[in-house]
Amino acid sequence: MQKGQIALGVGTLILALALYFGGKTVVKKENSSTSVKAESFSFEQYEQQQTAKLLPAEKTQLAAISDAIKAAKPADTSTLKKLYLQTSDFWKNLNNPALGSYYFYQFAKIESTKKALADAGDVLVNAYKSTADSVILNNLITFALRSYEEAVQKDGSDVELKIKLADAYVQGSQEPMKGIGILRQLSDSLPDNVPVLLALGRLSIQSGQFDKAKERLQKILKLEPQNTEALYFLAITEAQLGHNDEAIRLFEMCKLIVNNKDFNKEIDEIVKNLKSKKV
Repeated sequence: MQKGQIALGVGTLILALALYFGGKTVVKKENSSTSVKAESFSFEQYEQQQTAKLLPAEKTQLAAISDAIKAAKPADTSTLKKLYLQTSDFWKNLNNPALGSYYFYQFAKIESTKKALADAGDVLVNAYKSTADSVILNNLITFALRSYEEAVQKDGSDVELKIKLADAYVQGSQEPMKGIGILRQLSDSLPDNVPVLLALGRLSIQSGQFDKAKERLQKILKLEPQNTEALYFLAITEAQLGHNDEAIRLFEMCKLIVNNKDFNKEIDEIVKNLKSKKV
């Protein structure tokens, strides 16, 4: 078996990881960049478009909240925060994560704490991954980056937060090298930090640098022998390198540790595929 012959794509496998291990990698939408460049709305334009689709009762409800926001004095932050959260919930309840996340960001800007801003970044990234409407994708990732950057400014020692910021730059923005630079800085200052090594390992896999990914993931397993994310990613890496037997061993080990019915089914399919490809 040659490199890259595993049937399931790396993107699919990493998405599965996010489902079972809570991985934080941003998954870039295929063919989204072309659509976004062709036509992109501001959040205000997008809201106008989406409001036009509402039922009369929904329009009335939204108008009442919007009028209350306009009437609130800028100094009345308590009222504004409440109204922004109310607007966020309104759109989330209508299955519009883009506008729901936008108004949560408006709340976070007023709250202005590291937690609120980091949470806003998470919500915006999740909306980016789940929103089907390509015209708003650039805005979602831009506001996510803004949220994470503002949160990092409040606490530059938060490694997990910096990894989220780097992931958003690498996977969703037009400036991926900024994210790579953040990860390299973290790696230089924290060479044995497991989350940093995992982030670099994921990035190496996605860029096809499997030997480098293997080196980083093996280092994690020396530090934490039962780290399921490292086992999973290393299994992917070995499969891409054509080392089927080792990939199967690692997938099976990961399955035993995770012990999740749905995950087991996923792994069984991958292992079955790998076994069928063995020479």
